[in-house]
Amino acid sequence: MQVIDAYWGRRALDYVDAIEASTTSASVLSQFEKMIGDLGFHAYIMAGVPAPGQSLQQTILANGWPRDWFEMYAREQFHRCDPIPRHCVSTLNPFAWSEAPYDRDDEPGAHEVMTRAKDFRLNEGFCVPIHYDDAVGAVSLAGENPNLAPDARGALHLISIFTHSRLRALARSAMNNQSRRLSRIEAEVLGWAARGKTAWETARILGVSERNVRWHLEEAQRKLATKNKTATVAIALVNGEISI
Repeated sequence: MQVIDAYWGRRALDYVDAIEASTTSASVLSQFEKMIGDLGFHAYIMAGVPAPGQSLQQTILANGWPRDWFEMYAREQFHRCDPIPRHCVSTLNPFAWSEAPYDRDDEPGAHEVMTRAKDFRLNEGFCVPIHYDDAVGAVSLAGENPNLAPDARGALHLISIFTHSRLRALARSAMNNQSRRLSRIEAEVLGWAARGKTAWETARILGVSERNVRWHLEEAQRKLATKNKTATVAIALVNGEISI
């Protein structure tokens, strides 16, 4: 793990203590978004590196990408040529996006991914590979001009590992209750929708980004096989997954 100094080191250690005490994914993501925002990052994704035949959507743990960028990335299946996840497979060490190797002339697809990302203010990024026994994942962050000084990189490494671990632990806990199909944060978001709150209002209440709220609403709709938010709320109420 990279060396962590002074201010950002203290912030990172305080952050780890705080999320380990958090009991909801919304709380963890709220603190994560605040921490990376202070370091100049406005977008992130936590996901696995898709195996052959697997879509990116099937591997996502948390999605903080700009909505239009994510939709384009998934539609065009950019993960197949993106040099960032490919480099994750071959290294244990965190790296700046600019440090992921690819040949601009021989790999036009890789160059297109990196170029198109800048259209969404994803000018530079930082990626932390997460290796399991049988799979590889990553926490990937991006911004216009983020802090990538050595002490900041060390802090990002630490908080990314612990955030990923905490979210997985909370997700496993939710899955232990087989009668529930929604994750805890999906139920929280849907519960506020049932009370008439907009995505913007829910984002302010939970302290997460509006795009994250919309993502979880869509995931709830997918899991409950409904066609719109109103129907999703109705099914979740009937199933006892939320209450008002």
